[in-house]
Amino acid sequence: MEQDRAIIVDGLNALDLDWSQPAIYDRPVGLRLLYQDSKSGAEHYLVRYPASLKARWHRHTAAHTIVVLEGRLEANDEVVGPGAYCHFPAGQTMHHAPADEESCLFITIFHGPFDVQPVEVEPGAAGEEARPWGQARR
Repeated sequence: MEQDRAIIVDGLNALDLDWSQPAIYDRPVGLRLLYQDSKSGAEHYLVRYPASLKARWHRHTAAHTIVVLEGRLEANDEVVGPGAYCHFPAGQTMHHAPADEESCLFITIFHGPFDVQPVEVEPGAAGEEARPWGQARR
């Protein structure tokens, strides 16, 4: 999908999405690849989280950025809404899921090849007990 010209998409909220289930979610999420760079591995996706989706803490080897378009997103225990920007450095333990029991639409930009590694312990606290799916820190 690498392009040698500008990619301009109007009406992101109206695009059809495929359903995919990465290992960190309790059910499928809507997903559409918008851009892929074969040299760097960077990928841009439109993602829709269904209401009440549960997610696990995880990390990626590449940094990634999220821009929220619709709904509210819980990201590392903070709730943000449309127009929010979230950036996660490579290797950082993170959690993001829809907030307020509603769906959420966002763009995610991976700054290198996509991968996902579930994390079973509290971030920054090696050896602590694992938390159940979707349970945020208190």
